Order: sequence, then C-alpha cells, then structure tokens
Amino acid sequence: MPSRAGHQRGAHPPPGRCSTRRGLTALGLAAALALGGCGSSALSASQLRSSATAICELARQRTNRIPDPSAPSGGKQFLARGIAALEPELAALRRLVPPADLAAELKLALSASADELGALQTTVAGLVRGGDPVVALGTLQRRLSPLETHGNAAWQGLGITACAAQ
Repeated sequence: MPSRAGHQRGAHPPPGRCSTRRGLTALGLAAALALGGCGSSALSASQLRSSATAICELARQRTNRIPDPSAPSGGKQFLARGIAALEPELAALRRLVPPADLAAELKLALSASADELGALQTTVAGLVRGGDPVVALGTLQRRLSPLETHGNAAWQGLGITACAAQ
C-alpha cells in the first residue's frame, strides 16, 4: 500500500518511499461511512464505488502528507506513519457491504491490500530489530511489486481506481 506521492506501484520510488499514498476529505469519509459502514444492508455497486473511493482518497491525502525520508535510516518512521494511515483505510473498506455480484471481487481486492499492508508491517518489524534499512527497503520494493500489480488489477476490476496505487 504505501506509494501514493505520485509514485506508481511497481515503479522504483526514492529510498524509503515504498507505496504509501491514499486519500480524500473528512466529509467524503463521513459520507462513505454513512453509506457503507452502518447496518448490514448491501450497498449498490455505485454506492460501493463511491464509498470506497472516498475512503481511499482520504488515506491517500493522509499519506501524501508524510514527508519522504532524507536518508534510508528514516525509512522505519516513514513506513510506520504510512501504516498508521493505511490501517484505518483497510478497516473502513472491510466494513463496506458489497452487492452479491461484487463480493468475491471485493474480497480479492481487500486481501491484496491486506497483503501489501502486511509487507509494510513485516519490514518495520525487521527495522525495529535492527535490520539494515537499505536492504530492508530494497526487499520491500521487490516484495510489493507483484502485490501491487495484483491489488491494482483487483481494484480496477471493481471500478474503484482510487484504491489502486498511484
């Protein structure tokens, strides 16, 4: 999931900048949660797309405010801040109740996003244990590339491009 500051998933962002960008306004998120987070009624396809877009745009806005690290040693803090922005995004997306015909596709997209977030969390854990930031971030970039490709395809297949990496 991190990328977002104008970097494409799979592209080689500057050291430490690995796929952390999603976003929109608080008003948009409130509307998305009102449409999709309350109750157990399935959303229409249009409501699902609108709600998910608002959620992902809010996360992108938050991650875009995270400054790029000036050195590889800043990668741990950068990634931790990205995780802090992306965990609520994934939780909000999971609360959306899709129409039956989009449920399987949404499950795939959410799984891909969770895998990306997991890769970030694993990298931060390694850095906390004293791992070499240059090696860890390089490994993360190689690990994220196929995950992002899979995730992008799933989100685009749903017509929710805001949730695909930018």
